[in-house]
Amino acid sequence: MSSTPPMHVLEAIHAFVAKMGIREPRLTVSSGSRNGDSYSGDVYRIVIAPGSRDIEDFENNNNTHSSNRMHNSNGETKATTTVDANGNEDGDLLDAGLVFNELPKPISVIAKVAPTTSLRRSLYNSSAHFQREKYVFDIVLPMFERFQQARGLRVTKSFAHYPSVIVSECCEGFEYILQRDLMAQGYRNFPRTEPLAYDDVLLVLTHLAQFHAISFAMQQQAPDAYAQIVSQLQETIFVPPLHTTFVDFLQRKVDYAIETLQRNPEAGDGAVAERLYRFRDEYGQAMVDCVQNRDDTVICHGDCWISNILYRTIPAQRNGVNDDGHNFNGNGYNHQHQLHQNAKELKFLDWQVARCATPAIDLSYFIFCCTDTKIRERLPELLRKYHSALIRRMDELGTINGRELFPFERLQMHMKKYARFGFGMALMTLHSTCCVEKDLPNVSAALETTELVDIDKLAKDMLYNPAYIKRMSGVCRDMVRFGYL
Repeated sequence: MSSTPPMHVLEAIHAFVAKMGIREPRLTVSSGSRNGDSYSGDVYRIVIAPGSRDIEDFENNNNTHSSNRMHNSNGETKATTTVDANGNEDGDLLDAGLVFNELPKPISVIAKVAPTTSLRRSLYNSSAHFQREKYVFDIVLPMFERFQQARGLRVTKSFAHYPSVIVSECCEGFEYILQRDLMAQGYRNFPRTEPLAYDDVLLVLTHLAQFHAISFAMQQQAPDAYAQIVSQLQETIFVPPLHTTFVDFLQRKVDYAIETLQRNPEAGDGAVAERLYRFRDEYGQAMVDCVQNRDDTVICHGDCWISNILYRTIPAQRNGVNDDGHNFNGNGYNHQHQLHQNAKELKFLDWQVARCATPAIDLSYFIFCCTDTKIRERLPELLRKYHSALIRRMDELGTINGRELFPFERLQMHMKKYARFGFGMALMTLHSTCCVEKDLPNVSAALETTELVDIDKLAKDMLYNPAYIKRMSGVCRDMVRFGYL
């Protein structure tokens, strides 16, 4: 990854801050993601501050909007124009912190930039995935937001758990997405190498339930509008026929999983290994079948793993009001839990592989990539709570007979048939998820010069990591124990 974003991204940043009165911004650039979090593009964190010329202009009162009040021809006073962080008039100044009568404050943005090398672009289908994320932020999520508002759902309850996009572009070879930096707003990554705690797992599942509920509600109440937006969500990864190189890559991942059983043996592993050998031959087609299902589908996030979920602690509650004075009724799963001082709110990143599929796609991906055996012992309970949250939100959105539309028994059936998708993703990712950042190979850099088979060799050392062996062998056993494999 280059030390600075490409010129077309810098030009977009200059155009963005020019609307705030910053003509010569001073940019401080650093990496916007941890090693191992982003392979499909380069991520930059850019702190934008007024440059010396801007500071001089403001100090000399040369900005034509330097006063926050001015007199008209009748001697009356009137407020000057204010702009928000996107350069729009009369925006939310509390969020932007910017008006023309004061020096704009430094702001932090994230620039996601598509790779330029042909191998990396081809391997990660960069053009399609940047187009997909732009489509989700430009069309899908705004339509979901309007639907929730039209059904009378209060803003504080609506699903709006994603970053704010400033500008995006998807011209071939020049794709980028510029968005507000959530970490500047207090959000943080969960520790990637550690399985999530029960409360955090339940919180993520509840948010997924609220997101999935919008699709079910729209299909019943606004079917034409929903059909129009999902018509553009064709699958971008598991598209038949799969290339033989990719199939070989997948089968090697099963071989590695079988080795974890041998390094961490338990009684009954023979039956587990037998199922794995069978799945080895089915792996590629199984993933295709999972994403091609069209029964009881919703719009899924599609890439729901720990690095794509940020959290921040909710300020201490006082009689249902946050420290910032806003009413808080909780997006979470339990009112008393939400009032706890350590309650969290979430944001979901990287919508590049959003797809129309069974809810089991998101659920199984998250469960088998982000939890351990101890948490999965409570999987039936977690699925019950997910379903309860799903039906509750469907009811709040005006869905008729939501429990009949998608009963719990059907969710169980979907998990039986399609949880192997999450297993497939665990096979591909757990070795890197369990590896501490300093020991991870720089795959993005290696892809500038090497082939897929060589990239797979880079991961070999991670296969001996005790954390990976424990997590992967546990996933294999649980897949068989729950009847998913």
